[in-house]
Amino acid sequence: MNLFLRSFVFLILMIGKVSAEEAKPTPTLRPLPDMCMGSEKAPIVVINYSSLTCVHCAQFHMSVLPKIEEKYIRPGHVRIIFRDFPGDQLSVKAHQLAWCKGEIKYFDFVKLLYTTQEKWLSAPDPLAALKSIALQNGVTPAQYEACLGNQELLDKIIQVRLEGQKKYMIKATPTIVINSKIYPKALTFEEFEELMRPLLAPSLESVPKNKS
Repeated sequence: MNLFLRSFVFLILMIGKVSAEEAKPTPTLRPLPDMCMGSEKAPIVVINYSSLTCVHCAQFHMSVLPKIEEKYIRPGHVRIIFRDFPGDQLSVKAHQLAWCKGEIKYFDFVKLLYTTQEKWLSAPDPLAALKSIALQNGVTPAQYEACLGNQELLDKIIQVRLEGQKKYMIKATPTIVINSKIYPKALTFEEFEELMRPLLAPSLESVPKNKS
């Protein structure tokens, strides 16, 4: 089944899930922790909704994010919150795998899966390729099976997606939210800089200048 058809089937299943959830009360589910980069005091908060099977998300994560980290995150201007937004059944499994070793290894596994995305996404059996990559990077067979069979983790990932849809009307990935304003596209670094200039101007002007 090609990626487009997988995505379509997944969204149909999601619609059914939403209807079922609205029809009957469900116990409160403790949410996944927000995975963040940057100071809590940063004046600009960016939320990045992405899917691990999204090619544009991989491009942003591998090419744009390092520049943002160097220029805006490390100096304390920007804080980025990363949220899972799987777009098909394969990406659900990939997002489960990213959480396989908990919060400490989350960013490492996201980077690994984006770096190797072309390899496992184009494999004859993408799920088998994902498993192979996981086993080569510190995940045991037992951990892999437990992770992908973790219904609570699956529910939490779906919860993040549903909340993103409800709050920000997300229809595609990546969707980037900057100080509550929604950008449904993969931003280039140049586009990101253009958005940062007016937002950062007030805070930069308030910084005392060194007297010569």
